[in-house]
Amino acid sequence: PENTLVAFELARHQRADMIELDLQPTVDGEIVVFHDDDTARWNGRADVVARMTLVEMRRLDVGGEQVPTLAETLDWARSVGMPLNLELKKPGMAVRCVQLLREFRMADQVIVSSFFPQALHELRTVDPAIPRGYLMGIRTYRPDVRLREFWPFGALRRIGATAWHPYHGLPGLDWVLPKVRRAGYQVNVWTVDDPVRIRSLATLGASGIITNTPAAARAALALETQER
Repeated sequence: PENTLVAFELARHQRADMIELDLQPTVDGEIVVFHDDDTARWNGRADVVARMTLVEMRRLDVGGEQVPTLAETLDWARSVGMPLNLELKKPGMAVRCVQLLREFRMADQVIVSSFFPQALHELRTVDPAIPRGYLMGIRTYRPDVRLREFWPFGALRRIGATAWHPYHGLPGLDWVLPKVRRAGYQVNVWTVDDPVRIRSLATLGASGIITNTPAAARAALALETQER
């Protein structure tokens, strides 16, 4: 199941270079590795994670696995030498996140990403040395957001981002991706499982491909290299 230590270990065995995971706060100040804002997908009840304690989250059955904490995940990642892409699912976690990164000596082995500029501003205030990735998708049709997605430079500068993390189907991505790379930003594209699309993004200069299938992605990239 996603966002579990079992899944992370599988990704490592499939030779992933880095693991992306999602972070949510609990009501008692802990950080858990969990994607959704509530638990409905796993237990049929829309219990809001931010209103639950760590103990309550630990009782949740996620496909036969337990919800891990950020601390447990950092401990595992350090023990196996696995860099992490930590997505902050909402603002307000920067202080605790940085505390844990320093405690487990992982601050130089992560990039922290978010859709929320406030979350990245908070991170920059707490520790400006930690790389920040600005996530962009296509869920909104607000004109100002659409413009930012099509031409991200202003937003990246305002946030002080070091990387841009766009959705692979973002309109205009193939045109703007090389320009963002030439401007000095990393571009890590999500979530790409189609081998043809993986190869095309690599050709365009993507720094990283976020995928559900690391082994298949590696095979696609190896084929792309052979065809050059």
